[in-house]
Amino acid sequence: MVFRIRNHARCLVCLFLSCCLSVALGQSFPSAASIQQRLESFTRDVLAVPATQQLYTAALQSGQTSTPLDGQAVASSLASKVSSRLVSRRGIANSLRSRARGAFDSGQTTSSLTECCRLSSSSVQFDERFNGTVNLDNGCDRISATASSSRLTISATITAEAKSQLSNIPEVKYQYFGSEQGYTTVYPGLNISTSDCSSFDPRYRPWYAAAAAPTPRDLVIIVDVSGSMEITVSGSRGRSRLDLAKEAIDSILTTLSDSDRITIVPFETNVKPFAENSNVSCFATQLGEVTPYSIRQLKYHVNQLSAGGLTNYGRAFTAAFARFSATPARLDVRQRVIMFLTDGSPSDTEATILSAQRSGAADFNYGVTVLTYALGTNVGGDLLRRMARQTYGGGFSLPSGSAIGQFQQISDFNNLRASLSRYYSFFASESTASSTIITMPYYDAFGLGVILTVAAPVYSGTLPNIVLRGVVGVDITASDLFGDISYFSDAEHQYAFMINNDGEAVLHPLLAQPVDISNDPLFQDITLLEVDAEFRSNVYWQMRNRTTGTATFRATRFTTSGNSLFEGSQKIQVNSSYYWTPIVGTDFTLCVVLVDEMSNEVTPIFTQAAPAASTLYHRVDLGVARGRRCNQFGRLAVGDASAVKFSPEAFQSPSQYLNVPETSSTVNTYIRYLDGSASSSVYFKDTVRNSVRLTSTLDGLWQRAESRQYSRSVVWRYIGSIDGVFRILPGTQLPTAYDHLRRDWFVRSLNNPGQMTLSPPYLDAFGSGYVVTLSNTIMQSDAGSIESVGAVMGVDFTMGFLGLALQQAYPQCASTYRCVLMDKAGFLIYHPDFVSTAGSPEYVHLGRKEPYALRALVNQGIAKKISCSRFDTLQRHVTYDISIPRNTATGSTRCSVTLNYKFEVIPGTPVIVGFLSTTICSAPSTFTCDCPMENGLGICNTPNSNLCECPCTTALDYSACTNSFTAASTMLNVCPSEVAGLPVVPRRPDAVNSLENCFNGRCSNVTSAGDCRATQGCAWCTRNSQDIELAQSFCTTDCQCFGGSLGQENPAGNCAALRPNPTEDPTTTSGSSSFPVAAVAVPVAVVFIVIVLLLIYYKGKRAGASSQGVTVAASSSSSNIAAVGYAPAPTHDRRPSAPTDPGPAKPQPPSDFSVTAPPDYNAAVHIGGGSAPYPTSSTAPYPSSTAPYPSSTPYPPTNPSYPPYPH
Repeated sequence: MVFRIRNHARCLVCLFLSCCLSVALGQSFPSAASIQQRLESFTRDVLAVPATQQLYTAALQSGQTSTPLDGQAVASSLASKVSSRLVSRRGIANSLRSRARGAFDSGQTTSSLTECCRLSSSSVQFDERFNGTVNLDNGCDRISATASSSRLTISATITAEAKSQLSNIPEVKYQYFGSEQGYTTVYPGLNISTSDCSSFDPRYRPWYAAAAAPTPRDLVIIVDVSGSMEITVSGSRGRSRLDLAKEAIDSILTTLSDSDRITIVPFETNVKPFAENSNVSCFATQLGEVTPYSIRQLKYHVNQLSAGGLTNYGRAFTAAFARFSATPARLDVRQRVIMFLTDGSPSDTEATILSAQRSGAADFNYGVTVLTYALGTNVGGDLLRRMARQTYGGGFSLPSGSAIGQFQQISDFNNLRASLSRYYSFFASESTASSTIITMPYYDAFGLGVILTVAAPVYSGTLPNIVLRGVVGVDITASDLFGDISYFSDAEHQYAFMINNDGEAVLHPLLAQPVDISNDPLFQDITLLEVDAEFRSNVYWQMRNRTTGTATFRATRFTTSGNSLFEGSQKIQVNSSYYWTPIVGTDFTLCVVLVDEMSNEVTPIFTQAAPAASTLYHRVDLGVARGRRCNQFGRLAVGDASAVKFSPEAFQSPSQYLNVPETSSTVNTYIRYLDGSASSSVYFKDTVRNSVRLTSTLDGLWQRAESRQYSRSVVWRYIGSIDGVFRILPGTQLPTAYDHLRRDWFVRSLNNPGQMTLSPPYLDAFGSGYVVTLSNTIMQSDAGSIESVGAVMGVDFTMGFLGLALQQAYPQCASTYRCVLMDKAGFLIYHPDFVSTAGSPEYVHLGRKEPYALRALVNQGIAKKISCSRFDTLQRHVTYDISIPRNTATGSTRCSVTLNYKFEVIPGTPVIVGFLSTTICSAPSTFTCDCPMENGLGICNTPNSNLCECPCTTALDYSACTNSFTAASTMLNVCPSEVAGLPVVPRRPDAVNSLENCFNGRCSNVTSAGDCRATQGCAWCTRNSQDIELAQSFCTTDCQCFGGSLGQENPAGNCAALRPNPTEDPTTTSGSSSFPVAAVAVPVAVVFIVIVLLLIYYKGKRAGASSQGVTVAASSSSSNIAAVGYAPAPTHDRRPSAPTDPGPAKPQPPSDFSVTAPPDYNAAVHIGGGSAPYPTSSTAPYPSSTAPYPSSTPYPPTNPSYPPYPH
């Protein structure tokens, strides 16, 4: 009997131990419902989403207003606005030209102004219109190194006129006069570096060359690279003749405009291959388009030229004419030009040379202008002069209208650059004396962003002695000229775009907006973006022919769920109507696209809400703010009130808002209208005032007791309405160009109505460290579609808080599993490494941290590569679409130890939660993923295969000569452009240093790693400045230990403006969250000990079973469960480090072990992946409410190349 009892007891023990082992091996995973409840609690208690939704629902009256949209009228109105602004700038250019010509004709020259590089700092001050420090009282001069010493200056005349123009039109940008003698007068005066004193020469600038000789050119540069070009030139600081020729060609390339075409023919004994086997190799056979890309490439390849060989003129001319012949003809009037540079006599005969030239010239009716340059005194000028004048001899007479060129002897090689780069002056003509030109948009090096220049040549004298004196110019920003077009959008998928006469897209929503561009834009054919056959065959050619018309068809749209750089794009079809009209006085044609289903402008009717309090505008720097002023991470803020800002779309004239600085008077005018003192507004659209009033009650909701419990971790709360109203708490100043409607968090929520959303972490531009955004939509009707979204609410909180919440929801994340959150492209929102190790967590992919898991998802067809084309950057973006099936997937690997995992979509969100066992695996490299980049996108190695690699980019198949792409590149989806970073509002330490901090974290009083990392402005310090682990970790400010490294400062640059030694905020208390650690730690410890004993007991019996895998039961959860299966484990342990020095490393088990017991990390739950166990007591608990509430929102990542502002 005793024996039987013992046997039964032994069986019961075995059964119990088997159950424990089953749990330990990962056969039962947590459900996503736990973290869902945490997120729902957060949206309820912190964002007040349900209360705000009730507010909108109660305010919405029955019925809507519906106004039919007249597409052609909209197009005509937008075109008229652009035309009128250009008429204004043309008027300014003509006034400047008139004053300049009068001064030259009357001999009223003046002395030079102070050089721009020598303006004192006290004479300039910051001006928002110029995005820099300027002197509004006077202009300044820029004098080039090659400027004439006996120059005639009219600086005072130009400055007086420019100053008058700015006073009449405040949004006018820089005005200037560039002289033929090499100096420039600029107004207003701007301070530049002394190292740039003589570097600027107006004669080398495209606007100057285009205004002086506006006819487009097809240019072939023939350059001698024979052995004699290696000779060093005296007085040139050791440079050779070829070096100086390269500099001259570089300057010639700089003068070219987008309407020109170019190629280069290097020659010696033979014509040298130019840029062979490169992406500009086509220039070896034809002329190519002038684009920022092609010019950069040509300059690079010119710099690679080397000297050697003889000097064969004839072969060079034969090659030059062959390139003209191979270049497609253009319909416009063009000048064909050959520039011929040589330093030596030819090795072929004169007869051979002239015969080769004549044969080629005949193919173009002798209309090619030849400019010949003899470099040095060793070249006979007679032959080069005959070549320039096409004097072929033998009794041959040129036909009427033949081009007669020019010969120039350059005896001083040091003047080579100035002589060659002004070749266009040969084509300057008095017939253009009254003309003006408008450049294509280009990037301004002085901080204005993308601009256009209206330029006009200045001549003096009378025929036949008329003389080109220089060129006047006036800049206009693209946001000023095109702002009303860029921000036209009355509904989703409705927009406006613009092309030039060549069919190139100047503006389009798939391209970066002018305010987002930080380099010279690369313009591409509009048919790359408007891809439908109906557009190509009809709309395209009518727009190029500058007609007015309309067409309706089912059109393609490319959209993204958030950030297209990382998440790719999707293609949809919508019934659309196109309305186009030319813009008078320009080479541009505008088109407005309306969606037929939304061709009426529908506006919900809201009850006229009374404002809860006087409106606080975000310009708290203007002295019109109310409330408690405080220091929010080094910036002036109002801690107890939210501030309102408007996107450009909220204004009747977005261009005026973006380009006319706001003043206290302007802000007071806003507030009088918004608060009801004024009945109408010349600034805002009709719905804006009610949206401001409707959201004004949020201050009370956001500052209630439930919300204040989270104040240690919540950085910003905000709401953005669909009509352009943005409200943020604490109230603080934002950049003028900030547009919430285009930010990733808003777009993602808009595309996922009714869902909660989380962003990958990013560095907060205001200085609170790495934060995560949670956002949620507010509906203005119950349709549940994009069109029914009224607003999006968002909250930024510390990344450490997210880890804290995750481990409160899943205590097993501290020991049994590595718990991760990611978006549907696989970018991690949370990983334990983010809080336990150094390094940026911005846009880190699953494949980088958990390559075996990604490989398993790829192998199962759950993670699939998707691609899209970015034509403006010449790149193909490859990322992932992770679609989690509703059923489960299992699998096994050949690895000696399996990695158990489960991925599940969190209900009510597009976010995926993952649980990965903590086993360790030594596996061959075939189980890894190719992930060379820690953050962002690397370079693709296998973009066209299913091999596992992290998101990446690869070059599109592009021809620089034709500025076009192969069919394979155009068959991909188009990547919508990502929103770029915004200019940072200048910090004013003097204005905030005396203020109390808006939030005082009392970091030094926090003793828990989890609480420390969850507290804004705090960092858990684990390493010294030499990256050696500290004996005792501690909590301090992130200005002292950012990323856990002592001495590392928060990169946001706010530390200098923070108050030292802040006192405790009375609204908060320090301490840690009261999480029941013992309730979890004890059972975990018991199970852990039992497992270890069991492993010892069964060691011999299970030695050979390691390669068989383990069958995992399917989850019964009704939510989308990705996969419960296996993948090889990582080759290194990714668990959080121990809180103190763990001593010698624990030995790893031999490779034949099938299961590895996790080491003892103090047998305590580690919150947030931190290095200390979570405390068992607290005075400021984090809310742990799990009461369900039906809501959700989409998730918004932000651009990795710059911190979002402020989200």
